[in-house]
Amino acid sequence: VLAMAYESPHNFELPLEGYLRRRAAATFVAAVDGRPVGLVIGNDYGTTAYVSMMGVDPALQRRGVGSALMDALLAWSRDRRFAAIELDATPSGQALYAAFGFVEAGQTLMYAAAARGGDSRAARPYSAGDRDAVLAADRAAFGGDRSDVLLPLLELRINTVFVSGPRGAVDGFAVAQPRSELLGPVVAPDAGSAARLIDATRARLSASHRLNVLSGNRGAPAILTARGYR
Repeated sequence: VLAMAYESPHNFELPLEGYLRRRAAATFVAAVDGRPVGLVIGNDYGTTAYVSMMGVDPALQRRGVGSALMDALLAWSRDRRFAAIELDATPSGQALYAAFGFVEAGQTLMYAAAARGGDSRAARPYSAGDRDAVLAADRAAFGGDRSDVLLPLLELRINTVFVSGPRGAVDGFAVAQPRSELLGPVVAPDAGSAARLIDATRARLSASHRLNVLSGNRGAPAILTARGYR
């Protein structure tokens, strides 16, 4: 269903399994005649929530399946009294989310690498002793607890993580996710640290990887375009 909904050739089994293992995530499934036809997942960050993997079988879209999923998700969010709920909306999903009271707060810009590059020596490799400091740095930057999402990224052997700051006092980090061809998340205290973390991390990814940036992040475009991202 997710592959059809996103018109994507990618295998959604691994990311879906990851979501289902998270203790701080709620999964809602819509079914017709006992067959799953839609899915939405809410990630609980304590103060806020993030909506992910919202998808409906294209053959059953515009029949109330998406609305039923959002009703369930919003009832869950009201029980937890989140200050806000965030999501990334595709153009086809904007009308549905607007009907449920979501308003645009910016754009997510997807930067694609034009060529392979970087230098893995530009930042220090992550070690298990950095774990608590990485989670603390993320809480400080994000304003919520994303440890349920970050821990699998830190522990997955195929991923590579780099950090900034001294051991035990990490102030930034970046993750290379080769399985999904993604560079991120990236958390950094300043532009120089961000550039070094990106340089180290992209050296561990193919030339086809991408990086997502919020439109309000004024420093990121200059760093990325200088490195050939488009």
